[in-house]
Amino acid sequence: MLWQAHDERSDGDVDIVEIEFWTMQLSPILDGYINSSITAFEQSHPHVNIKWVDVAWADMERKLLSSVAAGTAPDVANLNPQFASKLAEFNALEDPTRYLGAETTALYHAGVWRSNQLNGRYFGIPWYLSTSVAIYNTSIFDEANVPFPATLEDIIEIGGIIREKAGKYTYFPSFDGGEPMENYVLMGGDIRNDLPAYGLTDASVEKLLRYYAGLYESGAVPPSVLIEGHQKAVDLFQSGELAMLLIGMQMLHTIRLNAPELVADLVVRPHPNADQGRANIAAMNLVVPTQTQHPQEAFAFIVFITSPERQTEMARHVPIIPSTPSSLEDRFFDITDPRDNFEIARAHSIEQIRGGAVLLPPLTNYSRLRTAFIQHTQRAMLAEVSVEEGAKNLIDDWRTISRMSGASPN
Repeated sequence: MLWQAHDERSDGDVDIVEIEFWTMQLSPILDGYINSSITAFEQSHPHVNIKWVDVAWADMERKLLSSVAAGTAPDVANLNPQFASKLAEFNALEDPTRYLGAETTALYHAGVWRSNQLNGRYFGIPWYLSTSVAIYNTSIFDEANVPFPATLEDIIEIGGIIREKAGKYTYFPSFDGGEPMENYVLMGGDIRNDLPAYGLTDASVEKLLRYYAGLYESGAVPPSVLIEGHQKAVDLFQSGELAMLLIGMQMLHTIRLNAPELVADLVVRPHPNADQGRANIAAMNLVVPTQTQHPQEAFAFIVFITSPERQTEMARHVPIIPSTPSSLEDRFFDITDPRDNFEIARAHSIEQIRGGAVLLPPLTNYSRLRTAFIQHTQRAMLAEVSVEEGAKNLIDDWRTISRMSGASPN
């Protein structure tokens, strides 16, 4: 059972506890929701004050590392699992299972809960989730007279035809995040924290490198994919130069605003490969740095703001999927207009999350591993090395990175 704060002060002598709560770029759109959540929590925990600090996405890692180094870390922080796992490597985050009972942890999506674990120790609590769906510009597919790709592998042939007949690109697999590694798992590979090779195999890596080389050679992807990130994919799609986006449902609001002329041509479907049970879940979590003087109050606040009721309310304000499965039973998530692409995208997202998983677990040395994975994928893509040599070099680099860290096999 989670520790419960006293409901009332005793003789006015109860010390006031201040919990500093950092979020990532949720203001101003969620000001009302966050402030009302804080007020409700403080009313039920009258000896706790929550100080909310919203930090720009690009600044969070630098500011949090600086605060940890200075001994002034917040009590609660909103992070993605990859960055959180960096702190967890150094045991800088509290283990929530020390403070939460099984009945509380069971409230969260089981697969997402397990993904907040590194070397057998938990480090975070899931907050809100997303997953990528496929958004298609039907006019481009119609012009080239080709079907929507049923799998990622189909994009090579279909993309080649679209390039030849319509003069457009089909797919933009960006390299500014974890997409190459996620695609590796989506196509049947496995990545786990089993050192020194992290679960990679020659055959699976060769398959991925051959796939990326095929995308490039067929003309399915633009050359700029090597140097520009996911924002370029959005720009190309909104300008009518890209046939499909694999992206979160929230992007439909942006497209409606920036390219309303495209809306009539859009079709939303599940992510290719999602029917194979390999849909990826992107999670945002809440963590408690070990520097806090008030871990019990910090976790009490996290459990409150990530409760099924509060997450359902959050979804009414912003396009997220709650990490608490019971939230999804609310009628709010039903499709009320079968012509509304956003509602369709949300329904696909919910189904993918119900059957999906966080494909990339927290990895020791994640940043170095990702950089090596990208570099070797791009070299094979450009035919600078054969796929066989590229796969060998990639796995060798991952083994070297694991040895450099001084880590030992699990």
